[in-house]
Amino acid sequence: MSYLDFPRLVVSGSFYTDPSTMDNDPSHYDPANTNPSPWQDPGGSHNFSFQDLLAGELSNRDFTPPTVVCAFNQSGQASLTDPIVNQPVNSTDTPGGLSGATPSPAKLIDLDVYQQGVSTIYGFFLQLAVGSNKLVGAMDPTCLNSVRFDRVLPTRGWAAWDSYGAGSFGGDTFASGVFQSVVRIPAAQWPASSGSPILDQMRALAATDGNGNLVISVRMTLDGYQNVGWHHEDFRIGRLNLVIGPFFANEPAKCIAGRWLNGYSVQQPANTLPWNQPSLYGAPFRIRQAPQQVATVSIDLSNAVMMAGPGGISPGVAQQPAGAPLDLGDLSVYIGNGSTGVVGQPFQLNDIFYSVNGGIVDLALTPAQLAAAQNAPFFIVSSRTDIVGLSTFNGLPVLWSENPGGVWIAANDRVFQLAGDTPAQGSATANIYVTQWGAPVTNSNFLQAGLYPCFKNNGAATVPWSAGYAGDTPGCEKAMLMTLKYLSPGQFLMQIKAVADPGSRTSELDSQLYFLCVWPTGSAPPGSNLSSNIPPQESMISAVIWASFPVNASPQFADIAQIFAVYNKLFPAMKAKMDLTNHQTLFTFCANPGWGFYGNLPGPSSYTLPNGGVLQAGAIPYYLTRDVADPRFMPIMRNLSPNKLITILYFAYNVQQGLVPPPGPTSF
Repeated sequence: MSYLDFPRLVVSGSFYTDPSTMDNDPSHYDPANTNPSPWQDPGGSHNFSFQDLLAGELSNRDFTPPTVVCAFNQSGQASLTDPIVNQPVNSTDTPGGLSGATPSPAKLIDLDVYQQGVSTIYGFFLQLAVGSNKLVGAMDPTCLNSVRFDRVLPTRGWAAWDSYGAGSFGGDTFASGVFQSVVRIPAAQWPASSGSPILDQMRALAATDGNGNLVISVRMTLDGYQNVGWHHEDFRIGRLNLVIGPFFANEPAKCIAGRWLNGYSVQQPANTLPWNQPSLYGAPFRIRQAPQQVATVSIDLSNAVMMAGPGGISPGVAQQPAGAPLDLGDLSVYIGNGSTGVVGQPFQLNDIFYSVNGGIVDLALTPAQLAAAQNAPFFIVSSRTDIVGLSTFNGLPVLWSENPGGVWIAANDRVFQLAGDTPAQGSATANIYVTQWGAPVTNSNFLQAGLYPCFKNNGAATVPWSAGYAGDTPGCEKAMLMTLKYLSPGQFLMQIKAVADPGSRTSELDSQLYFLCVWPTGSAPPGSNLSSNIPPQESMISAVIWASFPVNASPQFADIAQIFAVYNKLFPAMKAKMDLTNHQTLFTFCANPGWGFYGNLPGPSSYTLPNGGVLQAGAIPYYLTRDVADPRFMPIMRNLSPNKLITILYFAYNVQQGLVPPPGPTSF
C-alpha cells in the first residue's frame, strides 16, 4: 500500500529549488529572438534540495529544515516520543559520504516548453538520521503529478475581473503538486535495530530489490513556492509535506492503484461564486484490511485541500495560521446512500492535520461499511452551508465524491523522450493500473487509448500560446505508434515507439510533444486536440520525439556552437559558469581535465564512441556521459537528442586527438 500504509513517518519543513523560467515561453525558441525576456527567475540552476545548500544565501531567510514531526507505528498509533521524531530529514549531494566529492544537487526538469506539468526530479538522495545512524538512499526519478494552480483562496474573488490569476498572490505561490516515488537504501547501511522501534518496523516490512536495497515509499506534496526574487525573502523556497512508508513488492512505485475522490473545482470565470468558495482537488484513497485488525480507509487529502494563504505568507482570512488549510467545518465520510452512517468520526482540516498527520485521514470501517464499499462510492460532506459542492447530502454540500462507477486509472510511468533515429531510445513502455471499487479489473478490453499531438490550443498544454507559435508540426502524429496491451488483472501496458522523423518545431526546438490518453471503453473519448473530456492528469502520459539528426563524426566548432547556442540563451546560470559557444572555452574543456580529477565518484571512468575511440578526459564529455539519472548529467534539461550528444563527444575526441585546430589568438 506504499506510503498510505503503516508504519508511517510525517516530515514537515521547506524545500529549495531554482528552475530557470526562461525556457517556459515558446517564443524564446525562435532563433530570431536573441534577447528573450527574463521571466521570473532567469538565473536558476534547476537544483532541488531539502537542505541549506547555499548557507550564506539562505541563512537569513525563511527556510525550515525538514524534520520528522510524527511517527505512526505498525498498528497506526501516533508517537511523538519515538527516537525518529524531531530528527532531521535531508537531501544529500555526496551519495555514500564520498569525501572530497563536489556537491551536485538533484535537478528539477521540465519535459517541454508546453508541458511543465510533469517536471521530473533526477538524482535525489534522501537521508534519514537516528542518532549516529544515517540512512542514505537514492530516489527513483519521478515526475510531478496532480499539479494544480488554485491551491490558495483568492483574497478578492473568483470572478475574472476581481482577482489576479484567481490567486491574488501571483506566480507559483498558489500552485501545488505531488511527487511519489521509492527510495532505495542499501540493506547493509540500515541496521535491524536502528534505535527507533518504528523505523525498525518499517525495515522489517520493506521490500528488497534485485540489488539488495531496502525499498521505502515516499510522497512529497509541495506548495507555497516563491519564484519572484524581489518580492519575498523566501525566494526559491517552498513548503514540504513529506510522508514515508514501507514499499511492498508488486505495488506501483509512482502512483496509488486504489481509488480516487474527485473534488469540487471552481471553473473560471466564475462570476457568481462568493469569494470564499473553496476550489478542491482529487484525493487517492485505499482500504486496508489487515488480519486481526479493523478495516480502515486512508484518504490522502494533502493536495486536495485549499489553503487560506500560501505557506509562510500571512493569509487573507482572519484568525487562521499562515498556509493553514481553509476551514471547511466538520467533514464526514459516507458510502453509497449514506445508510451505513458516518465512517469513523467527523474530522476537521487544520494546520495540525496537515503538518502532523501529513494531510492523511485514517478512519475505521464497520463491517456494514466495508461491505457497502465493495460496490458503492465514498463521498465527503461539509457542515458549512455557505459554500457550494458537487451535490448535497441532507442539505449539506458534498465536497469530494468518488466516480459513480468506481473506476480509477493511474499511470505509473508518465514521461518519455524518444528518438526515432536511435534504436536504443526509440521505444518505451508505460504501466497503467486500473481498478473498479479498488479491485483490479480483469476485462482485457476495458480501456481505449488515443494519441494527441500538441497542436495549438491543446487543452493539456501548461503555458499560454505565444502569438504565431502553433505547437507541434502538422503531420507529426505519423511519427509515433502507440498500442495498449492487457498485462494482468488491473495492469495494462502502453507500448510507445517512434517510427518516423517528426520534424522540428524550430531550429532550436527539435522535438514534438504528444499526450497519450486512456479512458474506459464505452465512455466519451477526449475531444479533438483535447478540447473536451480531458482525462485526469494522473492517467495521462506525455512524450516527446526528437527530430532526426545524423551523427557527424567530424564536426567543426561552428557545428557544436550552434547546438549549444540555445542553452546559452535560455540558461544564463550555465553561461555564467561556462560559455559553451566560446571557441577557446569549448576547446579547453573538451580536453581538460583528465577524468581522474573527479576521483572515485559514481559513473563510468571512460566512454567508448561508436568508432571505438575512448574518452577519458575533458569536463564537457565527462558531464555528457553521466547516467541520465545522475544529478551531474549535462545538459541540465536532458533535452539533447542522442545523436547530437554523440556528435559533441566526437568533437571532444577529435580535439584530444589533435584533429581539430585550436582557436586563433584572441583579439582585444
